[in-house]
Amino acid sequence: MADRPLILMLTTMHESGMGLLREAGELRVASSLDPDSLRREVRDADALILRTAGVIDAPLLDCAPRLRVIGRHGVGYEHVDVPAATERGIHVVTTPGANTIAVAEHAIAFMIAISKHFPQQTTALLEGRYNDRTKLVGRELFGRTLGIVGFGRIGRSVGRKAFQGFGMRVLYNDIVDPPPEAEEAAGWARRVALDELLRECEYVTLHVPLDASTKRMIGARQLAMMRPDAILINTCRGPVVDEQAIAEALDGGRLWGYAADVFDVEPPPADHPLIGRPDVLLTPHSAAQTIESLINMSSWVAEDVVGVLQGKPPRNPVNDPKEVEAARGRRRLSTK
Repeated sequence: MADRPLILMLTTMHESGMGLLREAGELRVASSLDPDSLRREVRDADALILRTAGVIDAPLLDCAPRLRVIGRHGVGYEHVDVPAATERGIHVVTTPGANTIAVAEHAIAFMIAISKHFPQQTTALLEGRYNDRTKLVGRELFGRTLGIVGFGRIGRSVGRKAFQGFGMRVLYNDIVDPPPEAEEAAGWARRVALDELLRECEYVTLHVPLDASTKRMIGARQLAMMRPDAILINTCRGPVVDEQAIAEALDGGRLWGYAADVFDVEPPPADHPLIGRPDVLLTPHSAAQTIESLINMSSWVAEDVVGVLQGKPPRNPVNDPKEVEAARGRRRLSTK
């Protein structure tokens, strides 16, 4: 009987995926995320699954000669060295679309909460200042203009909800052309340059991946273009914005408010410039923490990882499967 593949997880996930993995192989959870421990424990692994924590770099991959697939429970994969994995014949897979509804709803909730001064009003109530309810006047979303930076699955979902549910005018910017069917279906949205979007919109929501082109894409220069009554929403990645520049814009009255589910450094430091501000609403990278999203991410990544271990092509690959298999073939030849 052939050895069952070893599947190493950096953390647990919903049982819908854990059960699939137990059926397919020997399942282990890493004892620690520090590099030395991971390099020790990954040596016999055939598959590796991670969520938001842990760094999968070339030195770690060099300690894993049997590794065939890395599964990302979620969408972003900036903490995985994809080129290094490809060179070593290792597939990288993610779960695109698994958390679309959860994150899109989170962004809409942020828009409403900041517009209605939820942070200040809930604090006032907790502190016994009931009559403060009339001191802060909110505003409605209806008829206002929303700008979406990054018109992928989540960005389109936010725009559709804003247009259909709140009668908002929708502008979007993306350096990548949407697929024809998506652009046709989103006839309610107009594509514009980023500078125009920033100048015109009362709400700006960010839905881009983190890479060299998007890091600090919203900084002091971009914030200076925005309307002083604008609200900025970030549910993608913390380093996409300059958090200190946002604090300064809020201090100067050049921005109505900011809401984010992500931070430049996670967890954020105690002296973070935005935590505790009355004009800011923050959540701890929890937008995808719905039962539906967790089931999707867990089962989808498990199915793809198990499929690769069984010799099937990945359904949601990050790196090119042909390049991966070619590299794997070269490695096999070099060890003969």
